[in-house]
Amino acid sequence: MKLNYPASQLACAALLSTMLSITPLSTSFAADSSVSTSSAKSAELTNLEMYARQGDWERVIDKLEDVKGKSPEQYNLLISALMNTDLDDAEEVAEEFIASYGNDYRAFHTHANVMGAQASSSIFSALGYAKKAKSSLEQAIVIAPEEIAVYRALMQFHLVAPSIAGGDMDEAKKLAEKIATIDSVEGQFALASFYLKDDKEDQARAIYDALAQNEASTLRANFELGSHYLSAEKYSHAFEALSPLMDMSVASVESKDSAQWDEYEQRESNLLYGKYRIGQVALNSDKFTNTGIAALEQYIDGFNTTNIDTAGLPSANWAHLRLAELRLNANDIEKAKSTLALINGDEGERFAKILKALKKKIKKRA
Repeated sequence: MKLNYPASQLACAALLSTMLSITPLSTSFAADSSVSTSSAKSAELTNLEMYARQGDWERVIDKLEDVKGKSPEQYNLLISALMNTDLDDAEEVAEEFIASYGNDYRAFHTHANVMGAQASSSIFSALGYAKKAKSSLEQAIVIAPEEIAVYRALMQFHLVAPSIAGGDMDEAKKLAEKIATIDSVEGQFALASFYLKDDKEDQARAIYDALAQNEASTLRANFELGSHYLSAEKYSHAFEALSPLMDMSVASVESKDSAQWDEYEQRESNLLYGKYRIGQVALNSDKFTNTGIAALEQYIDGFNTTNIDTAGLPSANWAHLRLAELRLNANDIEKAKSTLALINGDEGERFAKILKALKKKIKKRA
């Protein structure tokens, strides 16, 4: 069963734009015995990760691009920075990463991420990049046949890519079933994701409801289901799924070398992003305004204090912009103005356009 999308490079580019969220680059890998992990190097990486969280990509690039014998951590951090500045350079370094670590699945996983980003930004070359992304994910699985993250990334590729680029719903379901053989809970999440893409929302909802009954999976289940409803513009359902996150918390893990770090980072990221999305639900629906304000306040506080990598989360500037919009909706003009005053730096053309329009609205009502 093939996906029946328009067989065009433009369609492929649009669909593959989700690759960045499918296979996010993390700034830390588990320790690798073949890589030097001296305290000095660790301290330097920690500083560079801090610059990355602040969006200071040029400083990260300047420190790492000429380093000889880069570790996987250094490659990953450099590529993360380059993806925010120059995708062609990111592609070049991703190829170098594979050449240097051809037996490490992480190199291919990262390479696939870059190829997905290239596909989303290049109409005429989208198909070629999409096929390269798929090939790298398949190679990553050959190297690490028990690594769930790679199976999930390849499954998501099959869900979003048109058939001309290799997308195939049957393959996606097989991958969900494979994930279930490795981890039953992950398999349930994968199957729910498949059902959502296959327009079987009731079956997906039943799985998410069951997962939400388990304390270990309830946060993620609510986040994923709420995010789906937000995208589908079913705002009451989205609020119902996401609002429990307001009262949830995640036990902090301080050491990135801890066996619990990856799970903690994902849970903390879901919790923060879920609160941001409650703000989006409030804005898009013109309902739940007070809860939306409280959620964004919690998001900003958490974003500024968390010890996880926040590169995949909306920036503090975006959160302040959305919070100012909600405060204006609540007729709190002074707080809307003071919130806008906290915005610092440039976030691109779309951000600037929204900010300009909001300032005009505030001025008219002041």
